[in-house]
Amino acid sequence: MKQTNRKLPLRVYLSCAFLALSLVLIVIMWLFQTVFFDDFYRSIKTFQAERCALSVSKNIEDEQITELLKEIEEKNDMDVSLYGVTKYNSNPIFSPIYAPHNFISSHSIVNMSTVYDCYFKALENGGQTTIKSENIPPKYNRFGMGFDAPFDKKSSQLLTCAVITQSEDEEYLILVESDIAPVTSTVDTLKVQLIIMTVFMVIISIFFAVITAQYLSKPLHDTNKKAKQLANQNYNIAFSGGNYRELCELNDTLTYSAHELRKVDELRRELIANISHDLRTPLTMITGYSEVMRDIPGENNPENVQIIIDEANRLSSLVSDLMDISKLESGTATMQDSVFCITDCIKEIFNRYTKLIEQDGYNIVFEYDTDAYVKADPLRISQVLYNLINNAINYSGDDKTVIVKQSVSPNNVCIEVIDHGVGIEEDKIPYIWDRYYKVDKEHKMAVVGTGLGLSIVKNILGRYDAQYGVKSTLGFGSDFWFVLKTVEKE
Repeated sequence: MKQTNRKLPLRVYLSCAFLALSLVLIVIMWLFQTVFFDDFYRSIKTFQAERCALSVSKNIEDEQITELLKEIEEKNDMDVSLYGVTKYNSNPIFSPIYAPHNFISSHSIVNMSTVYDCYFKALENGGQTTIKSENIPPKYNRFGMGFDAPFDKKSSQLLTCAVITQSEDEEYLILVESDIAPVTSTVDTLKVQLIIMTVFMVIISIFFAVITAQYLSKPLHDTNKKAKQLANQNYNIAFSGGNYRELCELNDTLTYSAHELRKVDELRRELIANISHDLRTPLTMITGYSEVMRDIPGENNPENVQIIIDEANRLSSLVSDLMDISKLESGTATMQDSVFCITDCIKEIFNRYTKLIEQDGYNIVFEYDTDAYVKADPLRISQVLYNLINNAINYSGDDKTVIVKQSVSPNNVCIEVIDHGVGIEEDKIPYIWDRYYKVDKEHKMAVVGTGLGLSIVKNILGRYDAQYGVKSTLGFGSDFWFVLKTVEKE
């Protein structure tokens, strides 16, 4: 088999996919830990300050408000200031109610202009505002002593969240302050860690990508090798193994296909043997009688001519049946449907067996109560009936009796063809409709027909979605049946 456009193995694609995924994750991690780290840090600090200010606002009348303020400061590393607001000539006057621990050096206490500024900005903004003050030196410690380190004007920022809230009798101003410390050194530290982590992640990703790809692709490789053997007509091969469901299902399907192909191959061999036998016998008789009529005076008589004609007809029937099976299975057979009386059709078919009844002593009976009409192709339904009756004759048993029953229900008609022959083993019943299948493997010449009738029956009834089947008891005969929908007489 010529192979073109050869692609890379699956394990290469899987390894590349795993590596690409790892690289994408590493890039995302670098972006979040370096480029966007400062923005996230500032956003989180802002959200925490606003959340704490609103929490104080909701609990402003709580008797334990002081404990709440201390808890907020300790847990969030923030300074909280609470002021009572009174108005004098429309000007606000602020009365400190609670000051942070570093009271002496708190920016809001040292610079009261900041309090006024926050109040009016919050007032303009609907009662809440957040102010970020740039170039704020580090805070003094809680004892009022400053740090000796020189002040870097670009290294820190003070975040102040102001909320104006009302109680029943008084207005309050809540200030929550938080230092936004510089993250340059943190980012530098993270970069070093990320470099180390990236190296380890790439190595680990390559290792796991190769192992995983090998783990996933090896069973597929094995299945492919076995499939090539199947293509070379090795039907005894079994597909097994698989690390995941889809591959197990594929192996099961290929195993089933191998089993079916083996069966078809066996049936094909049987067909060749049976067809060869069926063709050779009439051809031999035609040749033999022709030579006798040519070489022996007086043998050129009507009886010998009739034998030649009968054998030629048998050959023609065999070829016709093979062509019918081929057309029906390929869907190219044409159906000319019309409304007709299937009861009369059966009666006409019985006339074909007059000679067989007279010469060989067969007893063929038709049992029915009333006429039934169906819409189908009369010629194809005649084929069905003819093949079923021929099959019953070939396996009728010692009493040579064949019974055809017609049962009519309100919407259907059921036709049964019954013989009293050897019957069919239960495990072989599902296969009798298959092409080339014979219950008895020892070939024997059929009394009538070509031996391909049941396959034709199956395909014709299948075109009409008709129900059909067989009831058989070993040693007591078989009952073949089919059901068609009835219609009104036109």
